[in-house]
Amino acid sequence: MVELAIVGAKNSGKTTVIEGLVSYLASKGYRVATIKHTSHSHQFDTQGKDSYRHREAGAGIAVAVSGEEIAIFAQPDLLDTRQLQHMTEKQIDIWIIEGDQRADRPKILVTRHLKELPDTLLENIVATIGPERFGDVPAHFEAGDHGGLGSFVSSAILEKKAEIQE
Repeated sequence: MVELAIVGAKNSGKTTVIEGLVSYLASKGYRVATIKHTSHSHQFDTQGKDSYRHREAGAGIAVAVSGEEIAIFAQPDLLDTRQLQHMTEKQIDIWIIEGDQRADRPKILVTRHLKELPDTLLENIVATIGPERFGDVPAHFEAGDHGGLGSFVSSAILEKKAEIQE
């Protein structure tokens, strides 16, 4: 299992890049999972729904199941993303994480304008996608080049990881 973070300023296009990257990788047969990391406090469950009511009553984890999907609502101290990734490591080839700039994992930096760039470049930037090449980052892609970015991720990250494991 591989982790890759997509990072950038607010409204820089991270979600659009993830959509394109997920679509490309899934079309190539990779099993992809995503995590939206946010620094804001959110409650994702909907007030009044049964799963919400279960949690309000004291359930630390509530699971909603239908024929189309499963939703897990959990307190972070009972089920964190590392545990979720571990539980699914045999089913998922790559976890793409939106945000979480400080984590120690490869990152793709998304920019719409060069003025958005941080004063000091984040660690582990393996590629950039945006208006111009900058710095000594190994790879750069024009905005919207999701195929090029996907091909890079496939060959430079996923296939390289598979070679190391063999």
